[in-house]
Amino acid sequence: MKIKEKIKFSQYENTVINFINKGGIFITYTRDTTFIKLLYRLVVKHLGIKKNCVESTYAQRELISRISGALKNKNKVVLFLERVFDGVQTTNLLTLLKENFKDKIFIIVLTTEVEREVLIKFYELGANNFITKPLSMNTLIEKLAFTIKPQSKLGEMIENVKSLIEKGEFDVALKKCDEILKIKPNSAAAYMLKGDIYKKLGDKDKAAQCYLKAHKDWKLFLDPLKRLVDLSKESGEKDKLLDYLKKLDKLSPLNIDRKVEIGTISVEVGNRDEGEEYLDQAITLATKHAKEEIGNLAIKIADTLMNVDSTLAEKYYRKALDIKKNLDVSDIETFNRLGICLRQQKKPKLAIQEYKKALKLDPYNERIMYNMSMAYLEAGDREKAGDILRVLLRRNPDFGMDNEVVLYNMGMVFYKNNEMDLAVKFFKRALKVNPGYEHARKVLSRILRRGA
Repeated sequence: MKIKEKIKFSQYENTVINFINKGGIFITYTRDTTFIKLLYRLVVKHLGIKKNCVESTYAQRELISRISGALKNKNKVVLFLERVFDGVQTTNLLTLLKENFKDKIFIIVLTTEVEREVLIKFYELGANNFITKPLSMNTLIEKLAFTIKPQSKLGEMIENVKSLIEKGEFDVALKKCDEILKIKPNSAAAYMLKGDIYKKLGDKDKAAQCYLKAHKDWKLFLDPLKRLVDLSKESGEKDKLLDYLKKLDKLSPLNIDRKVEIGTISVEVGNRDEGEEYLDQAITLATKHAKEEIGNLAIKIADTLMNVDSTLAEKYYRKALDIKKNLDVSDIETFNRLGICLRQQKKPKLAIQEYKKALKLDPYNERIMYNMSMAYLEAGDREKAGDILRVLLRRNPDFGMDNEVVLYNMGMVFYKNNEMDLAVKFFKRALKVNPGYEHARKVLSRILRRGA
């Protein structure tokens, strides 16, 4: 790692350590044991934290109880929330958490590859950050640090203004906003804060001007439009309200309630055809959502069966894909699991077919490329396995560098292709990550004996 990167990661690590030392805890709401182990490894082995600051739960009621208890004890909470839990999207739970705890907790949503619009929906409901699995230790540290505390001077200044607003020190807060704008002209965050201050001061016209400026300078920022929606509702200006709601709908098109609201208001103001169109979209979206839930249930069944009856698991993975029909990047993980399932049945060639379908959705998906390389090796085509792996590593030389099993498997691909220098490199790296990893040690010893 370069010196600048080391300094940056040291800053991230210190942010996480300070959070824990000041009473910060992590709560996970996921059945992903790989992620939970990674989090424990980060806290205990990497950061050297002795006290227990990681809790896990699988029940909503217990989750809310634990968060309430933690806040009563003056703990700060980071919640890792699975986007889909037991086959159901956690949007309702996220809404409930925000209603109960508002901004008192940080929520990081755990997800596989998914469409941007889905993440925007979760962000709109209150998610603070996202982690796409699988992930490395470095990514986890970075995501945590940026969630817990701004990692730049401007970010600290913005947090300071928020604190001043909470204290009611509006004049000082306005001056601090102007200081931010001198450093970064057209800062959407600064204009948002100015808008919030003017709204609290009762100057709705100035508030609207600031929100419009924030929206103009950052088109993908939802919050200014949401503030403008609130102002329009208060003033009863339905034309402006519709305009802002439609702009929000373009940015975040998966919000069913908003489509109903646009449709209803459109009918009220005499735009019946347009209103009907939005209401029909709401029904279509709800139907799609229902299909997705059924598909997620099929995936849950398949996951449960994976290590019990892989043939039956295959049936339900295929059913999940058939139910959805219009496939997108959010289905890549299902293809990945189906591929693993087929490889368990010693059918690597069929697995390769599924991986190819996944790569049509995302041509350079690293996880799929890696698993396809393994499938080709299992099918006896070591050259193709090596070709795919080389493309993957050219695009991301750091892929798998903190996972001894992945490193060992990549080393085996190069070993089978008689590329001993590369094989040695990966086996040594695997042993650096886990000095007790015997598989890598045995093959490395074999290679070094030959060389001698």
